[in-house]
Amino acid sequence: MWERGGGPLHTILSHATLAIDPSPYALRWLSVVFALAALPFCWDVGRRLGGPTAGAVAALVAATSSFLLVYGSFARMYSLYVFAAALAIDLFLVAKERRTGRSAFAAAAAAWLLPAIHPYGAFLVAAEALVALWLWRGRPLRPALPALGVALAMVPFAVADLRLADRFAVGIEGEEAVAAPTDAWGQLGRAFAATAGGEGIAAGIAIALVAAGLVLVARRDPAFAALCVIAFVLPPVLLVLARSGSEPGLSPRHIVYVVPLAGALIGVAVARAVHGRPPWVSVAAVAAAGVLLATAPFGGIRDPRDWENDVLGGGPQETALGAEERLAAPAAWLNDTVGAGDVLYPYSPVYWAGLPATGEANVLPYSQRELILRAAERIEPPVGRVVVSVPVGDARLDLGALEEALGDGFTAHPFGGWLLVEGTGPYADERVVLLAVSHALRSSRDAIAGASNELAWYFNVTLAALCGSVHERWGDSCPLSPPSL
Repeated sequence: MWERGGGPLHTILSHATLAIDPSPYALRWLSVVFALAALPFCWDVGRRLGGPTAGAVAALVAATSSFLLVYGSFARMYSLYVFAAALAIDLFLVAKERRTGRSAFAAAAAAWLLPAIHPYGAFLVAAEALVALWLWRGRPLRPALPALGVALAMVPFAVADLRLADRFAVGIEGEEAVAAPTDAWGQLGRAFAATAGGEGIAAGIAIALVAAGLVLVARRDPAFAALCVIAFVLPPVLLVLARSGSEPGLSPRHIVYVVPLAGALIGVAVARAVHGRPPWVSVAAVAAAGVLLATAPFGGIRDPRDWENDVLGGGPQETALGAEERLAAPAAWLNDTVGAGDVLYPYSPVYWAGLPATGEANVLPYSQRELILRAAERIEPPVGRVVVSVPVGDARLDLGALEEALGDGFTAHPFGGWLLVEGTGPYADERVVLLAVSHALRSSRDAIAGASNELAWYFNVTLAALCGSVHERWGDSCPLSPPSL
């Protein structure tokens, strides 16, 4: 938390999971478990708002959403994020119905999980808190004290998240590779599309149903409707107002908590359309919704596992850079070579496949200057080895030119579409480690011909981050030749 900001809960669960099974598959199963566990709570949120039909549709929306289709089997925190959001919303509805201190404490404890998983979970927490404070209005005080205590327990997350604010700086002068803040509204639209409909007409219909459901809920439960509106609009509004001319720092996955909310609202709209009809009509409506949702196009987000396919020219799926057969050889080399205290750069599928050996090394993030410096503080010199991973893809590598450019102390290990550059030390401190990594990257870039625009971008971003880190901390400039190391 202190090094990077953000929420630690997924990291803690991942650490426990890897202690049982140190393989990438274990973390994927962790995502599968929480994706499945989110569905009953999505169902209950819909049921509480609009009855069993609404609950069934809400669960189907979540189960077929592009979000869970990707992150339900992807080893990051986002299926856990959906689970925590669905749990928090469900328990908030329970607390609103029962109005007891115990139910308020349970709802607050569930809300605590959100910033413990992701910083932007605080938006949903803020929406719940604003509505809860309005309903409570200061009385009675005593039953609310446990919930207020949970709110105080969120303060460490807020402190850590303040450190996260500068993570997008990548250049020597602190410039940001960014888009206009108004893009935040587009990210919200993409989040709705990824929840249901995917893209095109189907996404438009889904968003219309969300709006219809919101109107219906507002008539019966204006407090919960207000919660939905606040949770939807707060991220883009705050990020647009935060600063002009810089990245909003918002992606659809950051506000994945919209899944249980939007799913329930769609369920309410469908349930209202068949209200008062025979039971078989409701069953048919749920079945039809399931078919439409299952056949709707994928959209709103992209699967990160397709990146090396689409961007680096990795070929068809069965031969993509991330395919097991492409990773087997470099992973075997890493398992035979890497040890505790070595430094790997940057985050890469190759290091993922190289578990458990690579789990003992220090892996540096690839593109944020401040994160690189914070991660480098964990390095305990002298460092015996650095390894730099380069996703060459279909570009042409001149191995002879690379070896000449690298000079003594560096060895190139090509494995088809992957290149691993090994530097052997000892490297006396973090500065020398970062310079060695920068030299390996720069030499690799200069020895590759036919690189795609995206691969060129990859080199530019990583080198800017590394050189910016060294310049900020020690005042050195890049490039430096091997003797300068």
